[in-house]
Amino acid sequence: MTKLPRLRLTNHAQMRMIERSIDIDDVKHAIINPDKIDSDSYGKIRVRKNLGSKTIVVVYSDERFRDRRNEYLVMTFYYVNE
Repeated sequence: MTKLPRLRLTNHAQMRMIERSIDIDDVKHAIINPDKIDSDSYGKIRVRKNLGSKTIVVVYSDERFRDRRNEYLVMTFYYVNE
């Protein structure tokens, strides 16, 4: 079984999680097993994961915290219907 990553959420991501009723396990699964990955020159990664009737998009930093292994800084996330 794959160990799910630990997440550190920005204030924006915390608000959106509540506002959009995001399941945090969906976020973790998208990070460890994405269907699509895009990155930019600023070190942000955007992943998409199909979850059946919906798809989750997660934007996070590719820099892991030096003092915390396997932890990601998540900026935002949202579901899209596809």
